Amino acid sequence: MIMRKRSASKAEIPTASMADIAFLLIVFFMLTTVFATEKGLQIVLPEKGEEVKIKKTNIAEILVNAKGQVKIGEREVLLPEIKQTVESMLAQNDSLVFSLRIDRRCKYNKVIKVFDQLKLANAKRIAFAPPRGEK
Repeated sequence: MIMRKRSASKAEIPTASMADIAFLLIVFFMLTTVFATEKGLQIVLPEKGEEVKIKKTNIAEILVNAKGQVKIGEREVLLPEIKQTVESMLAQNDSLVFSLRIDRRCKYNKVIKVFDQLKLANAKRIAFAPPRGEK
């Protein structure tokens, strides 16, 4: 009996439809990806040169020092108490404008937390003012 040598068969992966599959995956991920659109702080800035006169009785000063301590008027307030304090102030005078004065050395996340508390208290009129002595 004569034995013939077998030729080694090579394993091949069919690549004819590989480009189609790659294209379909790209389209799938483009259509199903959700892009986060953060709105950020929604602040309405006045027009250049626009000046608004406000009575002193309608201004409530909020001071945030370098350590992040908050004062509303002359009273020192903890962060969780801001919302309740502002709500009670707005109940007495609904046309209050909150003047937010922040020390430049104060951490940014503290400023955002104070601003968020004002928004949660439904304070619609918030003005960012420079710290005392700066213009």
